[in-house]
Amino acid sequence: MTRLFPILFFLFKTIYVVSQPLSIVLSKYEVPCELGKASASISGSNNYSLNWSTGSHNNYIDELSPGDYSINIQYDLNKDTVVYFTMREIICEPIAESHFTPNGDDYNDTWDIARIEKFPDFELFVYNRWGQQVHHQTKNYEPWDGRSLNLPLPDAAYYYVIYFSKGDKSKFIKGNVNIIR
Repeated sequence: MTRLFPILFFLFKTIYVVSQPLSIVLSKYEVPCELGKASASISGSNNYSLNWSTGSHNNYIDELSPGDYSINIQYDLNKDTVVYFTMREIICEPIAESHFTPNGDDYNDTWDIARIEKFPDFELFVYNRWGQQVHHQTKNYEPWDGRSLNLPLPDAAYYYVIYFSKGDKSKFIKGNVNIIR
């Protein structure tokens, strides 16, 4: 039995393993906010079987949580090779636009935050340069139009804090967004 040691990857990675007479290509796909995927391609033998540590026998597996996995490839006269790999946790965070232009031209008129839907219990605060709160949202994100108390705010840099969960203030991102009219 040939044993290969754990290998770490970033986002999409392909490794090549040569274990006479096999050639094994293992590909991993790690994406923020999604469960991982992996696939194996085998050449050098037409008589092989795959056994993933998840129990699958297919060439492709998905829905992989972060953690350690292996694939056992049995081939020709009960020979086998085991490949170990790790699915890393890729941090999932909201991605806030750096600016928007609420000037009524129907182009970039609102501030959008990508991936905010992954945080159904989020809380958002926006402040002006004097620390006064000018905008607040929770739970259902509506793209912000640059207004406070129904009045358009002036061109300026505003500062935001997005808490991933209202009940847990330890996980958050902060930054600034510019209003340009």
